[in-house]
Amino acid sequence: MALELGLSRLLSSISLLIITLDIDLRGILADKTSIDQHLDLGKNMLAAGQLADALSHYHAAVELDTQNYMTYFRRATVYLAMGKSKSALPDLQKVIELKPDFIGVRINALSTCLNSL
Repeated sequence: MALELGLSRLLSSISLLIITLDIDLRGILADKTSIDQHLDLGKNMLAAGQLADALSHYHAAVELDTQNYMTYFRRATVYLAMGKSKSALPDLQKVIELKPDFIGVRINALSTCLNSL
């Protein structure tokens, strides 16, 4: 009886592990596609002057991938277009942290700092 109970628990744990791994792997693949979609939609909204909608898409992209410097850079660009330089600054700093060789963002961050004084 104890052996059957132990075996049953082991099989349940293995099944749960397999399901979790499958969900995680599908989630990773879906997230990349979703990030790209949010970045594209954000770019289109920004080009159309729909800044609030662009910002929503860039927020979603940042939430899906906190290590992608471009998501932060694009969100900062929208903040700056909205005149919200104080909101843009943390994103610009994050870009510098993630991609130190991105010279343009250093200039943008410096300009934003000076303008927010």
